[in-house]
Amino acid sequence: MTKVTKVLKNIPLYIWILMFTIVPLLMILVYAVFEFRPDGVHFTLEHLKNVITNQDYLRALKDSLLYALVSTVICLLIGYPLAYILSRLSDKMRGFLSMLLLLPMWMNFIIRTYAMLSLIDEEGIVTKLSALFGGTMLKGTKAAIIIGMVYNFLPFLVLPIYTSMMKIDKSLIEAAQDLGGNSYHVFKGVVLPLTVPGIVSGITMVFVPCVTTFVIPQLMANNVWTIGKLIEYKFVSNASADGVDPDGGALSFILMIIVFISMSIFNLIDKDDESAGGMTL
Repeated sequence: MTKVTKVLKNIPLYIWILMFTIVPLLMILVYAVFEFRPDGVHFTLEHLKNVITNQDYLRALKDSLLYALVSTVICLLIGYPLAYILSRLSDKMRGFLSMLLLLPMWMNFIIRTYAMLSLIDEEGIVTKLSALFGGTMLKGTKAAIIIGMVYNFLPFLVLPIYTSMMKIDKSLIEAAQDLGGNSYHVFKGVVLPLTVPGIVSGITMVFVPCVTTFVIPQLMANNVWTIGKLIEYKFVSNASADGVDPDGGALSFILMIIVFISMSIFNLIDKDDESAGGMTL
């Protein structure tokens, strides 16, 4: 296959990337550093300066990163043991439990969030059980946001780790056992290092959408502001007639930079682990 043929076959992919990735990113940049006035288009850094000095914006950004970090850690603490258990089950049981894990993902994201909201509202089961032990209602709190994030994004962390575990050569585990390794040493020296790529992939797939989401904070705790919710407000509720809010564009640009930095760090960790060779006994 010639290079020209390869290029022609990839044209639909290039068009897709151009229209749905590059163009939207360029639009974010344009809205962040340009003002559209009746007398023309003017370059300015005033809106970026306003974003990084406004305490309300910084508080929303800090809270968003905190919620995303806590949700990702909880997903990892729940998801890794769950993926490990799934990988150790029989084929029939593994298929059944995997279907149960994936079943909520077949529903619309907003419907899933409303379903969780119904459990923690005033008449929800979780709220009633919490009241029996002297707890308070979760709806409208920061904890509700974290619960919604964990519920919605947990499968995205379980699946990459589960896939990594299923790819582990069983002979490696048997060799470690033959060398005298107990369950702890086999896990620490074989299973855990070989599943690091799945862990990094899962963390990326949870942390990034947790930082950027606005639906979950909007439904679970309408009085709590996150960076995603703030951007949605700027472009939808507080936008001008042309739908452009300068601060909204600047916030989107800052968020885009944070996402790129996060993904670069995760990719660097993944590459460092591969270069290190993985297993240690």
